[in-house]
Amino acid sequence: MTYPWLEPVAAEFSERLLGGRMAHAILLSGPAGLGKTELARDFLASLLCLEESWPACGACRSCQLIGSGAHPEGHVLTFEQHPKKDELRRELVVDQIRHLTASLQLTNTMSRRKAAIVYPAESLNASAANALLKTLEEPPGDAVLILVSHNPTQLPATVRSRCQNLHVRPPDAEAAIPWLMQAAGSQWEDSALALEAAAGSPLRALRLLEEDGIAPYRKLTELLDRLGAERCEPATAMASLADVDPELLWTWLSLRAANEIRAHLDQAPLARALSRLQVEADRNRGLLPTPVRKDLLLQDWLIQWARLHV
Repeated sequence: MTYPWLEPVAAEFSERLLGGRMAHAILLSGPAGLGKTELARDFLASLLCLEESWPACGACRSCQLIGSGAHPEGHVLTFEQHPKKDELRRELVVDQIRHLTASLQLTNTMSRRKAAIVYPAESLNASAANALLKTLEEPPGDAVLILVSHNPTQLPATVRSRCQNLHVRPPDAEAAIPWLMQAAGSQWEDSALALEAAAGSPLRALRLLEEDGIAPYRKLTELLDRLGAERCEPATAMASLADVDPELLWTWLSLRAANEIRAHLDQAPLARALSRLQVEADRNRGLLPTPVRKDLLLQDWLIQWARLHV
C-alpha cells in the first residue's frame, strides 16, 4: 500500500529506476510513523522484479519469492535476537554488516541486481557503521542498499554522503485529517486530536483511533488546561493520570510543552521555562526502566506546569 504522502518519493524512485540512474545506496529518511519501511520493501521488490517495473509486477518468480521472504538476492537487516538476553538487540552490529556484505558479493541466481534494506540505520553501532562505510566506498556493481532512518543526523556524515537521499515529509493537517477520517471512519475532531497526539504521524494517529487511544490524550490535555488555569491541583491530576501508559504520558507531556513553546515564542521567559519542562519530560521518559520514584517525577513536573499558568 502506498500512502498519499509517500507518492512524491515513490515517483522520484521510479524516475531514477526506469531512467537507469539508480544509486548504489539510498537513504530513505523522515520522521517515524510515515510508512518508510513499507515503502523500502516496495523499493526492494521493484529492484529485484524480473520485469524491472515500478511498482513491481507481483507476478514474476522474483516477486513471488520476495513475498515469501525467500529471495536469494533480497536481504533485510534489522534488530536480531540478543545472544544472552530474551530480547532483541537495541543496535545493529558489525557481524550483521559483514554477513550482508558477503551475501552481496555472491553471484546472482535470479534477479539482475541484489538489494538490501537496513533499518533503523541510525542504530548501527560504530563498528557496524565503519563496516558499512567500506561497502559503500566499494559497492558491488549490481547491489543497491536502502538505509531507512528516522533520524539521519545520527548517522556518520561519511555514510550519509555516499547515499542518495529520499526524504519523506509528513502530510500537513489539511491533508492528513481527511485521510484519517476515511481510513478510521472517525469524525474531524477525533482525527485532529489523534494527529496531534501522534505528533503529526498519520499512521500512529490511525493506530490511536483504532485502539481508542485518544481518550487518555484528551484527558491529559484537559487536565493540563485545568492546571494552567488553577482549576485543578497537581495531586488530583496525578490521580487521574494513574492509568495512562507512562511511556505515552511522558511523550505527550513533552509534546504539549513543545507546542506551547511554539505558541509563546514572543514571551522569552515563559518559552525558556517550557523548554526546561520539555527537556525534563524527555529525560524522565528515559528514566522509566530505572528504580527512580516515577510518582515524584510526575508530581514535580505537574507542579512546575501549574506555576506557569499556561
